[in-house]
Amino acid sequence: MIHILLGEDSKNINSYIKEVIKEGDLLRFPSENINKELIMSYSKNINLFNELPSIIIENILSDEEIIFSDEELDSLKDSKTNFFLKEDKLLALSQKKYKKYGHIKIFETKKNNNALKFNIFSITDAFSNRDKATTWILYRNGINSFLDPEAISGVLFWKIKTMILNGSKSFSKEELRHQSSQIISIYHKAHRGELDFSIALEQFILSSLSSR
Repeated sequence: MIHILLGEDSKNINSYIKEVIKEGDLLRFPSENINKELIMSYSKNINLFNELPSIIIENILSDEEIIFSDEELDSLKDSKTNFFLKEDKLLALSQKKYKKYGHIKIFETKKNNNALKFNIFSITDAFSNRDKATTWILYRNGINSFLDPEAISGVLFWKIKTMILNGSKSFSKEELRHQSSQIISIYHKAHRGELDFSIALEQFILSSLSSR
């Protein structure tokens, strides 16, 4: 059986898993430490006590290198093994695809009210003026107010694309194109688990606004 668990509320995710399995072996795998063949083998794997283990796999559905066929998903769905596929995020289109193969539960952490009050566009204003100190301070304030670094990267990317189209007194076109590519790279690497989004974005801001 497939359980698709979305979100970053680890406490409630773990409580849900314990409620489902109650007892038996529980194995956890990050996506980089497992392959499709091993996953499929666990669909029929029984231990010495004739018990099926429960498997937690992190961010496997968003891994571009591992693609499951409909037949493979059906096999996991019909297995007596509990497969808990834990995803930080999953696009609505993907959720629609996988809904027919498993139960989808969303575990969202409660948003801090400070994040709602924070003016995210103040970061882009300071960035466009090449004000390194102010941009960095506002960025740290945003992160400390529980603002999602992905949201900050989104408005920075929008601002950079706007400056590419309309011109900028603070940046050359070459700098802006390079910054645009960097943000795209940070986004994809963060979603593959290769780097910490907030740290990488902070480093991007500091390096982008260094003196020419």
